[in-house]
Amino acid sequence: MSAAETLVDRTARAAQWRFASTIVGALSRFAIGVLLARLLTPSDFGVVALAMVVLGFAQPFGDLGIAGAVVQRRDLTVRHVRAAFTLATIGGVAIAAALAAAAPFAAMLVRDARVTPILRVLSIGFALQGTAVAAGGLLRRRLDFRRLFFIDSASYLVGYGAVAATLAVRGYGVWSLAWGGLVQTVLTAVAQLSVAAHPMTPLVAGREMGDLLHFGLGSGTSSWINYIALNADNFIVGRTLGAASLGLYARAYTLMNLPYTYAASVMSGVLFPAFAQIQEDVPRLRRAYLVMTRLTALVAAGSMGTMAIAAPYLIRTLYGSRWNGAVTPLQILCGAGYFRALYNIGGIVAQATGQVYGELRRQLLYAVLVVGGALAGSRYGLAGVAIGVAFAIVAMFAAIGQLALRITDTSWREYGRVQRSVLLIGAITCACALGARLSLERLEAPGFMLAIGILSAAAVPWCIGALWTVGDPDLQVLHAHLPRWCLKTAELVRLRSSQLVNS
Repeated sequence: MSAAETLVDRTARAAQWRFASTIVGALSRFAIGVLLARLLTPSDFGVVALAMVVLGFAQPFGDLGIAGAVVQRRDLTVRHVRAAFTLATIGGVAIAAALAAAAPFAAMLVRDARVTPILRVLSIGFALQGTAVAAGGLLRRRLDFRRLFFIDSASYLVGYGAVAATLAVRGYGVWSLAWGGLVQTVLTAVAQLSVAAHPMTPLVAGREMGDLLHFGLGSGTSSWINYIALNADNFIVGRTLGAASLGLYARAYTLMNLPYTYAASVMSGVLFPAFAQIQEDVPRLRRAYLVMTRLTALVAAGSMGTMAIAAPYLIRTLYGSRWNGAVTPLQILCGAGYFRALYNIGGIVAQATGQVYGELRRQLLYAVLVVGGALAGSRYGLAGVAIGVAFAIVAMFAAIGQLALRITDTSWREYGRVQRSVLLIGAITCACALGARLSLERLEAPGFMLAIGILSAAAVPWCIGALWTVGDPDLQVLHAHLPRWCLKTAELVRLRSSQLVNS
């Protein structure tokens, strides 16, 4: 078996485990979340949520981007691993100490004194996470997502399903969530250090630390700016339009982001280490980038259009009529959702090839555009904010796309060509969804029937189009990893479509 085939096999298996992790994680979080919601008050969750905002802001500075540097570096030596362990441990301890000291000030900013002790407990996790940063990076570098699946699933189930739930039953309130989160962090760190054992002797070496920090600082800063960009619109909506409007806007953005959360993000975790292994082989990197662009576009085009069409009935069916204010911003954001999914693939290419400072400049532009767009749009309500953010997303797509195309030596013409067929599939899918909506509206069908009917009408052409796409000889590299029935059906779909065209 060739090296290319070996990497494809490992990447496919990693993607399967990553997908399993996403599904199991979503189900367990939903189930345990329902249980904890019955045992605790909204105020308990709110205090922890405020603390998590502060922790999320500090996260990129905690690991200094070292985990990504371990994954991305072409020639990783034992000295690099020791240096990574040293840097991440020092960084984790330093950030933990800073958070503990600044906790009262953070509580003043979020206007809730209860955040101070909770933040101090949760900040201990930074020190613990730091010791396992290098180990986690090594697991991702090896595409060992099977072990990561078991580590993540087990630590969450024990931390929240056992510890937090038990403490909640015993009346510990908000502290049940805090201690549950800390236990999860401890278990994750211990498990990663156990299964990805590496030399833990500290090493202070200028060359190796410089190699890691050159990538890590750029990647960490880029993540920090991206965090600001992804949360600035929420902050602006909350400050200018109120908490109720923020709830509507956040729900709309979450729904728009679902295809990325449960499809693109599954692949992004796998693609980064896979792309990093072929970063110097530009032709292979280009082929991989274009294949993933096509598959991502296949998911995004149909789902975004269908969601925009079904939005009035989908929102009402899922959340009730009081959430109708989320419909218009959701429809606007869906127009940009296609570009949101695609620019993520370009960002992975930049990260995998070490072009973190090129990505950093574009993330800074994105943050500025999100803030500016949200501020300008807030004068016109949620629809205005959505338009401003959508503009920022499209601009980010163009900026990061230009960087990825330059890295892979690809033209915009070729980039557009690989998307043509899936955009046609998306258009047919949306046409069927719109036809179903208009027909059911004329029949005055109930809202939930309209939602189900629209989604069902879209599912049929999309599934046929997806089978036609995966049966393409250009995607032959994936065929060995498809179920036999799927491959046979895809071949039949392509045969029938060829017969229809030629008849």
